[in-house]
Amino acid sequence: MLLSYENIAHYLLEKGLIDLESIVRGEFSVRDQSSRNANFAVNREYRPAYLVKQVRAHDQEKRETLRIEATCYWLANNDEAYQVLRGFLPRYYEYDYLHHILVLELLTEVQSLHDYYYRGAGTFPAIIAQKLAELLASYHKHDLGAFEGQRSFSLFKKRKPWVFTFTEEGLHDWLNNPMLGNAEKQSVKLILEHPEFMKHLRQLGEEWEAKSLIHGDIKFPNFLINSDFESDSQPDIRLIDWELADIGDPLWDVAAIFQNYLSLWLNAEIGQRYHPAETMSVSLESLQPSMRAFWTRYVELACWSPSEARQKLEKSLRYTALKLVHTCFESVQGVNDMSLYGAKTLQLSLNLLNQPDVAIGDLLGIQTTANRYATADPS
Repeated sequence: MLLSYENIAHYLLEKGLIDLESIVRGEFSVRDQSSRNANFAVNREYRPAYLVKQVRAHDQEKRETLRIEATCYWLANNDEAYQVLRGFLPRYYEYDYLHHILVLELLTEVQSLHDYYYRGAGTFPAIIAQKLAELLASYHKHDLGAFEGQRSFSLFKKRKPWVFTFTEEGLHDWLNNPMLGNAEKQSVKLILEHPEFMKHLRQLGEEWEAKSLIHGDIKFPNFLINSDFESDSQPDIRLIDWELADIGDPLWDVAAIFQNYLSLWLNAEIGQRYHPAETMSVSLESLQPSMRAFWTRYVELACWSPSEARQKLEKSLRYTALKLVHTCFESVQGVNDMSLYGAKTLQLSLNLLNQPDVAIGDLLGIQTTANRYATADPS
């Protein structure tokens, strides 16, 4: 069964999610918001409003990612260990396994955190960063072994992100792939030209600890914040698109927060060089209070000692460097020539790996005993 404008009302009626009287009264609407999947926004003007997602093609991988997303919503609604996560997700209504259909609450009067930051003309309230820390901490489990005993542990594949699989031999093979685009080849060559890059990549692969549910695709467009938020109030933030969730290292999600803030700065630095009138003004100084507030709140919720927090911060920084490599390859797909943004991203990644104490202090703005007297030009 494939959903369409013609049959979606019948489907929702059968599931008891709408009633015939609302249709007769004219209180029923459908909008097609399809992207990778068939997405329908139902009853945007009324309540309850639904987001209905269905895998279109006979694509086993897409069916699996939809199942994973549905599993995360099911856990939040049915597993005591994840009940706190419910406050950060759209409401879950239905997962139709046979027809690969997921029905969620359609959030209205919201905007993505990415749009909020760009429309806010470079303002980054620390309270938002603290709420992001609370959100991640609600589903992260840092105690080794605390998750394996739960039945939800068997619902995921426990795969490392693909960037952890980089090897020198594999990159050389990739470079010889005729299907690889020119910009991607330039990125691979830049990595191979720096032997210390490959040394760090090998070490990072050994640090991965699969011990918690992770979102796996943390980025500001996937956070939704209430449109009426003001900097002196509490934000209502939701996290969507759980299709890449898995059992993995919780610090991978943490690193993604740092990477997103640093990418805002990089984008602004490059944009201001070429299009100063069209670019949001972002300085490291304006971002650092948010990165610091995020980390401080996350450490509080994880209940780490100062020495544990320092160790976790160093590992998060290394993961941030790897997230930047991942971001670089995302930016060069289907492009003829590597952009300045891609090159700067790789350079920043290498700087983080080579000078961690300096990076923690000068880039993230987090002062520790080790970096208090170390300074350098972050660019």
